[in-house]
Amino acid sequence: MEKRLPLLLPSPSTVIIHSGKNNDKFSIVRQKRRQVASACANCRKRKEKCDDKRPTCGACARRGVTCNNDIKEDEPAGTVALRHRNISLRQENDQLRELFKLLHKLPTEEGQEVISRLKIADDPIQVLRSVQDASLLINNPNSSSYSALLDSRLERLDLLALRESAIRVDAKPWTAVAGDGIVSELVSSFFNWDDAFYLPFLDREAFLEDMRAGNVATAKYCTPFLVNAICADRSYTCRRTRAFSGISKKNLADEFFNEAKKLLHLENGRVSIPTVQGLTLLFSIACYRGTDKLGGLYRRSAYDMFHQLNVDAMYARIKDDPLAARERRVLCRLAWGLFLFESIVGYMYLQQSLIPPPQIPRCFDPPPSAKDAPVPNIDLFGNPHTSESRSPPFVTGALYLACDITVMLYESMDWNFRSESIWGTEQDLERRRDMIDEVRQWRASLPPNLRDDTNFTPQTCYLRAYMNEVLFSILRPLSPQTEIEPGWTVKDLRLSFCQIDIDNMERFIKVYTLRDYACINVAGSYNAILVLVYHLADPSVHHLFAKAAYLIGETGGDFPMCRYILQAIKAIAWQAKTSLPQMAKRYFENLDGARNSFRDISFALPEETGKRMFAGGPRPRFKGDDMGSLLFKWSAMSIE
Repeated sequence: MEKRLPLLLPSPSTVIIHSGKNNDKFSIVRQKRRQVASACANCRKRKEKCDDKRPTCGACARRGVTCNNDIKEDEPAGTVALRHRNISLRQENDQLRELFKLLHKLPTEEGQEVISRLKIADDPIQVLRSVQDASLLINNPNSSSYSALLDSRLERLDLLALRESAIRVDAKPWTAVAGDGIVSELVSSFFNWDDAFYLPFLDREAFLEDMRAGNVATAKYCTPFLVNAICADRSYTCRRTRAFSGISKKNLADEFFNEAKKLLHLENGRVSIPTVQGLTLLFSIACYRGTDKLGGLYRRSAYDMFHQLNVDAMYARIKDDPLAARERRVLCRLAWGLFLFESIVGYMYLQQSLIPPPQIPRCFDPPPSAKDAPVPNIDLFGNPHTSESRSPPFVTGALYLACDITVMLYESMDWNFRSESIWGTEQDLERRRDMIDEVRQWRASLPPNLRDDTNFTPQTCYLRAYMNEVLFSILRPLSPQTEIEPGWTVKDLRLSFCQIDIDNMERFIKVYTLRDYACINVAGSYNAILVLVYHLADPSVHHLFAKAAYLIGETGGDFPMCRYILQAIKAIAWQAKTSLPQMAKRYFENLDGARNSFRDISFALPEETGKRMFAGGPRPRFKGDDMGSLLFKWSAMSIE
């Protein structure tokens, strides 16, 4: 007998269409699957089907997570920006109203405490969240609802960071400290700020290519140690990272730093380019913390390993190889970027750079010539910079010119060392006048887009502060009353450079804010206040001194070293038996939070301080003394 098979029904996505007059004839037509214009980020990451429902897609609703499909990647950039701005303002308005209600409900004492915290906080919303977290933790610290709230807030923060990052990378396998969003934001922040001037020794393309490949074993220019060091370095000024730390009760800067140290130990002294870069970053972080004396080990190790690499020989082997363009670029970036960084650091110790000028070509784009048409500012990826760019404006040729300044600084520091026996003689003054003329001619040759007075960007601001640092270096060994030019004393010139640096820093805060920035921002105010503190007997400098103290104090919440700097300035004023100007005193209050670590900061002080401190005693091995010794002596004598 013929076997009868069961009739199979069509799938729900098909439609039965009858054909002809006989009902027993039909055809099956499959409906087309509904196309989704844009899957949400959660579904894209998990590779799930997304139904694009608003405000929450079906997949996210089933998993009980916050859906982030409010912005589509295929929408015009202007629409995305407006929608994001609208959402952000609505959220901020709701949070500020919530803060207002909270102040109404709190008892008087607690309300006053919140108001006090608001006065010193950068972000009122962060104060609101910290008060809410504390209240929730006190009421029920072990509740599952608290953990759920904490996880959802951290997840949302990480997703927002991922969405707004200029560079998107996967955190794993490089670090387990934070997720893709936070790591992406910190990597973006590094290339937006530090790599733009202060720490320009990484080749972005080579680093990101290896990082995105995700293979630790085969990566040549990216290692877990380097990634954690970068993230630790940028955690100090990144506001979202600090918010993440506040919610999670973990200091991400410390977490990344400790992870980097563990990974460095596992490398067991292996010599490589990423290890040199990571060690340099660890020293930079030690400076941020005000523990550069202890962190000096990282600096010495980085430079020892750099010399072991023998970059000049490595470059010579591949200089004519057409397939080695990337390797040549990596080596040039490392050599010149490290030379630039070390020159800035050496100046902090009144020393010449421990790394001499490289003998290989610069890899940075040169500035346009006078014959070229004006070159517009660009974003991180080389596109014309607009208000919608996710990076500060960059200027073509800025790093190339920074190398010029670094060579001039190296030569001026070298002359200071070699001419010590003839300081202030006519021979010495003639040489210093020549160096000042060289700096001025260099500035006069700059195209308009590379001058801070015609194109104010972070890079042109840093260039001007760095140029002034060379001039401070040239003038430093001379008496303030020395006439260096007709009608201009050393003091007059120094004060004019102080005015420029402080004006530029004030302008920077107004234009770019301090929501994210580089440590090099502190340089101008730091150089200025070290000059001004020795002229406090002159009332005309008081207003400028107060501004410099304010600007350094503004960064003190991000970089602990700035608090030590202000403490040292206060000690210098006491040592010189001068009073702080009344208008500046408030910036020197409540600075004594880490008294036991005074000796860990070793930034050098000018020679005037050394002479006063060591009169009648043994001379230090270099001109002047370090901040740690002065602060320790000042603290031991209980002078407040």
